Amino acid sequence: MTTKKALRHYEQIDREIAKAASRFSQQLMSNSKWVRLIGKLVEHADKILTIEFKKVQQDRIGQLHLAEDTEFGFDYWQTGFEGCNSLGGWLIFKEIEYLFFPRVIDAGKQLEQDLQQIEAIINSVGQFSLEMDEAGLKLHCYKE
Repeated sequence: MTTKKALRHYEQIDREIAKAASRFSQQLMSNSKWVRLIGKLVEHADKILTIEFKKVQQDRIGQLHLAEDTEFGFDYWQTGFEGCNSLGGWLIFKEIEYLFFPRVIDAGKQLEQDLQQIEAIINSVGQFSLEMDEAGLKLHCYKE
């Protein structure tokens, strides 16, 4: 059973996310689109070496940890992730400003991700706001 204190805590988090997201004119991702995208990324986890993300309410960059054994209903749900990220704790889909797939993973080992392959995987799910440059591939979740 959820206590009143826990409910107030979740409501506070929702308000903080909503306030931080209010600077954007458009939210580009629905929860169902997130679930389809994450399912496809997990399906191709062997081709995706690193995914970074930024939350709307802070400037820190985290890493999203997805593997072939990441499961819907256990590691992620209809509204977000439990763990699965380097910043710890829950990660709610609506608080993710963008995902970033860096081209270079380890310069010393000359390890790189195939951004065209990752872009094709993402596009197989549907239409997304993507931007690619020499640094990597960015999937925008909000638009200013």
